[in-house]
Amino acid sequence: MNKITITFVALFLLVPSTAFAMPDRLQRVYDMRTDLQAAFDLNGDAIPNSAAGFLINFEDWAKQYGWRTMDELSSYAPVVEPPARANVEQPVIDAEAWIVVDKNSGKILGAHEAGKEWPIASITKLVTSDVMTRMTNDFDRQWDVRDEDNVGGARLYVDDGTQFKLDDLLHATLVGSANNAANAISRSIGLARESYIGFMNDRVRMLGLRHTKLVDPTGIELGNTSTAREVAELARRVFTENEKVRSATQTVRMAITGSDGTDRNLTTTNWMLYKPQYDDVWVMAGKTGYLHESKWNVVEMLRPSKDDEARELIVVVFGSESRGESFDNVMLLSNWAWQNHSWQLQDPS
Repeated sequence: MNKITITFVALFLLVPSTAFAMPDRLQRVYDMRTDLQAAFDLNGDAIPNSAAGFLINFEDWAKQYGWRTMDELSSYAPVVEPPARANVEQPVIDAEAWIVVDKNSGKILGAHEAGKEWPIASITKLVTSDVMTRMTNDFDRQWDVRDEDNVGGARLYVDDGTQFKLDDLLHATLVGSANNAANAISRSIGLARESYIGFMNDRVRMLGLRHTKLVDPTGIELGNTSTAREVAELARRVFTENEKVRSATQTVRMAITGSDGTDRNLTTTNWMLYKPQYDDVWVMAGKTGYLHESKWNVVEMLRPSKDDEARELIVVVFGSESRGESFDNVMLLSNWAWQNHSWQLQDPS
């Protein structure tokens, strides 16, 4: 492994696998509130089937609600003023779970079954790619796709050992959602498969996501599970902190060339990037996922127009009945949020 890889691995090894340690100001509030003790355990993790609902942990409660009512938690107030909500009912859509989050403040604008654990399918590839891009910066390096990388589902049609630039395999993973490309990039760091999957789980633990569990790099296994709330937080962190991953998920079409000299065309699985019925929104990033058992899942980061950064949303929808319906659900939820919440827009002058 190169120096960058070793440094990153060492960073992972220094991160404790337990829940986050509560800062003193959180601990003091927790110690005097028995209602919160019934919802969050001593480590600050949300207790299943409690009043914590879909919140990630006690810190998430402080960011969503606590800062509004307790002076001790004023430091958890968002830097950007969160949007105010009109007194309207949430929309009803045909999906298993969904959530809408204001990207800039982190405020939850609406949710349904957002704490329900669900197979996230190829949304898993966001973590696979995030880990790989943090472990190397040599994206021009040639890397092979092997027969052993084939696990079914979407894939690059290549002969055993065909090589591509690592950057092209990253795009094949995030644009075309190719499972063999995802397995290939997980091998590119020189780690055993189980070790890489372990780092993927360490990464989501570092992000505070206690209900996200990953068992393979592609998402094809049903054991890759999360909640709508945690996928929203995962997407917020990855899309805002990892430019390499975010940029790849914005790609609509591209061609990659393997060592066999053949050009292969990739087209994004994210219809919201190019289908005309979604021209009224500006998609900043996104990832789809499908399994027969999980149906159609999607996470999108989007704005009502290109320059309207203030009203940027993160929308997660799990379990839509069709691919098209999953994007239509995102559109419906986004329009509901924009129409029924008010943002304090900054004066451009």
